[in-house]
Amino acid sequence: MAVSEMHFARLVAITELRNVPPDIRPFVEFKAQVEERKVDPMDQVAILNIDTTTCYIPVFLKDPPSMAQLEADLERQDAKLTVDSRDILSKHLKT
Repeated sequence: MAVSEMHFARLVAITELRNVPPDIRPFVEFKAQVEERKVDPMDQVAILNIDTTTCYIPVFLKDPPSMAQLEADLERQDAKLTVDSRDILSKHLKT
């Protein structure tokens, strides 16, 4: 039985949706569709990067998930937040 390796998710930016770079925008659009979320260009989003990959995970800060929800979502993707990213996000997410 293969054991998957845990990756680290690092916060790379907290910005308005309108400022998300074009190469990351598809990740944001996909996540919005999955969550059936209507987004506004002025909404704030946190962008996480999974280390050693080009995978980005957006976290919408309007009606944000709880820290426990975010960590559970990341764990399903074999990832966990870095300590500094967790500290910063904890100020923006529900407890």
